[in-house]
Amino acid sequence: MGDELRTEYHRQLEEIDTALARMIVLVEEAIAAASTAVLSSDDEAADVVAQRRAEISQLHSFLETLVVSQLVLQAPVAGELRFLIAVLRIVPEVELTAALAGDIGRRGSMHIGNELPARVRGLVSELFVRVQEMWRVAAEAYHDRTSGVLGRLQADDEEVDELHASLMAELASGVLRAPVLVEMALVARFLERLGVHAVEVGRWVETFSGDED
Repeated sequence: MGDELRTEYHRQLEEIDTALARMIVLVEEAIAAASTAVLSSDDEAADVVAQRRAEISQLHSFLETLVVSQLVLQAPVAGELRFLIAVLRIVPEVELTAALAGDIGRRGSMHIGNELPARVRGLVSELFVRVQEMWRVAAEAYHDRTSGVLGRLQADDEEVDELHASLMAELASGVLRAPVLVEMALVARFLERLGVHAVEVGRWVETFSGDED
């Protein structure tokens, strides 16, 4: 019976691992769709963002329940404990990122992208590229259990902060109508936060990367 319980325990650890990897892939897809929604005023892309966010929310609830049950029933130690605690920390970061992508995607349905001058559009596009790349790096680090990724993500986040500052300065120059200005200021803030959450995921991946036990 002990061997059977242990086998089931490891099966559930694998299920947790697979579900979290799926969450991170979904959030990458949500960010990409949010970019299309805003910059191309694409209603279908905005719908994709909403769908990805809904699936992420379901996985969030599933993972929290499953992880807590393993912590209570199995009393994991060493690497398994570090992994489960990291999952509990990473899942909210992914959920918050999905919520921000959803907020950005909804603004795509306002068709504000059609009013963006070239300079603003370029900065927004570059911000999307940078945060998507940060989440790709975080996803690969999680999948491969890569250590040392935090420094790269922090450096990337500094570049995102610089782009955010440039975008806010451009918005402050009065190139947009007031309603569009307000919405784009929010989009800029949300994009900056996407980078912050990617850094936090990288921070927690570091806590169990390289574990062999």
